[in-house]
Amino acid sequence: MGSDSYGAYLEAAIAAAGAASDVLMTRFASGVHNLSSWEKSPGALVTDADIESDRAIAKVLKESGCGGVIISEESNVDLGGGGIEAGRKIEWLVDPLCGTVPFSTGMNHWGVNIAMRADGELVVGALATPTGGTLLTSEVGSGVRVNGEKLIVAEWDRDIGEVAVGLEIDGQDVWRSLLGSGGLNWVTRVLQANSFASAAYPLMLVATGRMAAVVFYRIDPMHVAAGALATMLLGGRATDGNGDAIDWARDDELPMVVVGWPRVHDQLIEAIAQ
Repeated sequence: MGSDSYGAYLEAAIAAAGAASDVLMTRFASGVHNLSSWEKSPGALVTDADIESDRAIAKVLKESGCGGVIISEESNVDLGGGGIEAGRKIEWLVDPLCGTVPFSTGMNHWGVNIAMRADGELVVGALATPTGGTLLTSEVGSGVRVNGEKLIVAEWDRDIGEVAVGLEIDGQDVWRSLLGSGGLNWVTRVLQANSFASAAYPLMLVATGRMAAVVFYRIDPMHVAAGALATMLLGGRATDGNGDAIDWARDDELPMVVVGWPRVHDQLIEAIAQ
């Protein structure tokens, strides 16, 4: 596919991210005491703001006429044609509120993830962090922009012992398992490990050059696709814990994802293996 074929999809992703951001900022500003929340599974918090954002995204994508299938954390929607658009399998990977826990407690490190893949290949992404007024957009063949301006990030030339990295682990059982097995011993090699209970927020920091890398354990592709695409298009890396390429055509949980700038990324992979 030529790069000029992605423009309509990118516009749809941008519009959907904008609609979701408007919904979420309105709810966030009204105060967390107005949220209705429940657990869709043990430890998996969801609020009515997640659902409202999800519906806003689906509405925009449907009205865009781009077609495809939405694979969301909160719902799956066929936009028409059984997910086939112009002979291509179009799938939208959506996390309508990435960081429900910080959102629900009034902290600002949350965001919206929207990515589109065609025939299993990531080609478009929109990642918004509304409290910071930041929208990161990516398109294969056209590069990465922040709030419409072309993004160029300088290479990190420091070692892992000199930088902070993100560490995102979802669930108490995963924490217990990793701590009990020594699976987090690599953390002692970095200057500092920060956890935000969000994928969107640290991925925005990495892609814009404000953090060197982020490591995710047991995460679905919809949470990381948009940020990983931006980082890769800028010259960074997004791999599994062995340093191997991720199969972005899959929908099941990824055991480990490491996204970062080459020098730090490669040192992390080496440290994780030890």
